[in-house]
Amino acid sequence: MQLCLEQDQLEKIQRILKVHFSGLDVDAYGSRVTGVDLTPDSALNVAVISPKPISFEKMVGVERAFADSGLPFRVDIVDWAKLTENMQKNIKKEHVAIQTANGSEAR
Repeated sequence: MQLCLEQDQLEKIQRILKVHFSGLDVDAYGSRVTGVDLTPDSALNVAVISPKPISFEKMVGVERAFADSGLPFRVDIVDWAKLTENMQKNIKKEHVAIQTANGSEAR
């Protein structure tokens, strides 16, 4: 599967994620991965994979960074540790890694 983003958009997203979630895996899922019901303004859905819940302050900070980024679509972030097992399974079915815990950027 390939992520439905322009290269410059992906690079901007990866820079923001690296600042806020260095050392964590981040996966994209949803319409920008599957292409189903995709429109130019479809949100990018990302899950931050953390062994423990991410602080409210950290989530607000990254949400603010994305809101101020100038991207032409919303980036919706979820905390893996707070998701139901069923939601985690659904994400695992169709996802693309956009950041890995070891610092490499994937696509």
